[in-house]
Amino acid sequence: MPRFGLTVVAGLMVLTILLTLSAAADQPPPPPRIGEAGPRTGTTNRFGSGTLTRRSDGSSAQTRPFGSGSITTERRPDGKTVTGNTQKFGSGTITRWSDGTQTRTRPFGSGSITEERGRDGKTTTGNAQKFGSGTITRRSDGSSSRTQPFGSGSIERDQPGRKGSSSRP
Repeated sequence: MPRFGLTVVAGLMVLTILLTLSAAADQPPPPPRIGEAGPRTGTTNRFGSGTLTRRSDGSSAQTRPFGSGSITTERRPDGKTVTGNTQKFGSGTITRWSDGTQTRTRPFGSGSITEERGRDGKTTTGNAQKFGSGTITRRSDGSSSRTQPFGSGSIERDQPGRKGSSSRP
C-alpha cells in the first residue's frame, strides 16, 4: 500500500509539472511593436520562468514574471534593447516601454483590442481574434500577425503594413 501511495503522488507531481509547462507555452509571443518591420517569422518557447521568442530578422524577446506582471526585453536586429513593464490595467494590461511607447490590451468580444501609442502620440489599434488553432491580429496600419501552436511553444508570422499608411515612426 505505501508503494501504491508513492506512485500516485509521483504521478500527480508529474501531471502538475506538465500542466504548468503547457500553460506557460500557451502564452502568445509578444506582438510586433511600433517601429518593427516585417515580414518575419518567430518561434516562442519556455525559457526559465518565462518565454523566449526568436525571430527570422534577428530580433528576440524574453518575457519573465515580475511582481504581479511581467518584464519583456526586446532585442532589435540592430542590437538595441528596449524593456517593457506589463501590469494589470482595468480589465486588461498596459505595457510601458523604455523607449517612451506604450501598449494597452483589453478584452473585446471573443478576442482583444490592442492600442500601441508611439512617442509622437500616434496610435495604432489592433484586433486579435481566434483563427484556427491560433490567433490573428489585424492592425489599423495594415500590418498583421498570426500565431499558432508549434511543438511545445508557438510560431508567429508578421506582415508589415501598407507603405505610407503606418503610424509607426
